[in-house]
Amino acid sequence: MINVHTSGNPSNEAAKALIQLLATYAERDILLLFSGGSSLTIVDHLHPKYVPKNTTISVLDERYSTDTKEGNFALLENTTFLRACMEKGIQTIDPRPQEHESLFDTAKRFDIALKHWHITHQNGVVIATVGVGSDIHTAGVLPMTDDPSAFEGLFLNSNKCAVGHNVAPERNPHGERITVTLSYFLRHIHHAVVYATGIQKKEALEAMLHATPDYSKMPATVLQNVAHAELFTDISL
Repeated sequence: MINVHTSGNPSNEAAKALIQLLATYAERDILLLFSGGSSLTIVDHLHPKYVPKNTTISVLDERYSTDTKEGNFALLENTTFLRACMEKGIQTIDPRPQEHESLFDTAKRFDIALKHWHITHQNGVVIATVGVGSDIHTAGVLPMTDDPSAFEGLFLNSNKCAVGHNVAPERNPHGERITVTLSYFLRHIHHAVVYATGIQKKEALEAMLHATPDYSKMPATVLQNVAHAELFTDISL
């Protein structure tokens, strides 16, 4: 079940919820994963003093691009919040492609890094900020209504924490992506702080909340089955 919080300033309310979660788990190892896009506005309300030193920070998904203006991790890294966190010794997992690294090698490196974190922090907790698109996608997982079996093999593979994949440019301008899988959502994310605003997302959010989960058509319905999910929005639902 996803709890819904509607307010005039959802990014601030989402940040308050995130700060409370960080305080609750301050004595445990924390993997804090940020969603890109509009969800990054949550960071504007955060201060590194709220981040325990035993935290590792990364992103839910990344664009396969060396353009510093495009990548989710690059945008996060350019915030005063993450710079200050890194200055105080907070560790990060950087999923950006390295020189001459293919999409799939980049994804494999991110996958291995996430697996290594879980192996070395077996009592750790994963907290993620999560966005939802108008097409009911989440993270870098887009609908594949024409090929549900391929979708399942890619995003519901329990052996993968993260994968790389290609999206046709007519479906999304950012066609090459690295993303955590839906199986990662289901197996590892303890708390999802979901942020989505704007009337254009009303139908997507209603589907996310109430539709029978159908991951290949509506990937964001996975949030119905995450351990704890809270939606912060400015839309009446």
